[in-house]
Amino acid sequence: MKIVRENDRGKALCDKCGLVTTTFKLRDVPFDDDSGIAKKILAGVCDKCHAVVSIPHQSTPQIKVEYDKAKRPIEARVPAHFIDTLNLARVKIDKDVSPEFYRSMILYYVHGMYSGHIKSSDLKKLLNSEFAQSISSKRLSIKVNRSKEREFISVVEKAKLENTSDLLKGIIIKIYNDILQKDNSKHLAALKRSAAIF
Repeated sequence: MKIVRENDRGKALCDKCGLVTTTFKLRDVPFDDDSGIAKKILAGVCDKCHAVVSIPHQSTPQIKVEYDKAKRPIEARVPAHFIDTLNLARVKIDKDVSPEFYRSMILYYVHGMYSGHIKSSDLKKLLNSEFAQSISSKRLSIKVNRSKEREFISVVEKAKLENTSDLLKGIIIKIYNDILQKDNSKHLAALKRSAAIF
């Protein structure tokens, strides 16, 4: 594989100018889906109009890292007592941990279900439990990168749920069962270790 350096020259097709000579420079390049920007990557720049016209293969790993960092919201409407459940679980895990730790609790369960270490097959049953039956009057939102978003989608499919809202609700019920109803849960111990780092 040829590695290009800053200020190396090349040729490429420019949408505006046709076949042109290029100079490789550091540029901010927007993603094709307009969800963000890869900052200061080496790119082929048209010598006539100065537009980015090519990306060398060596820059694609950095673009992927930047693309995966872009945060996307996962949202749900949940009953008010679900938010209380997250707060009580957080305090039981570590009374001094930041209120934002609820995100880590949810991601812990999503990743555990994605990797097969936590059972996801009971989520549908949990969603039909008495604990789940209430008006969904509160909004819950967490921002995740693309790899975590893929985990959410995979677990939704694996558990045969309707959407990520159902997954969030099911996880909160699992947190209620595992953290608030048990004192020696392996999940409580793992989340206590995580809170110490958080």
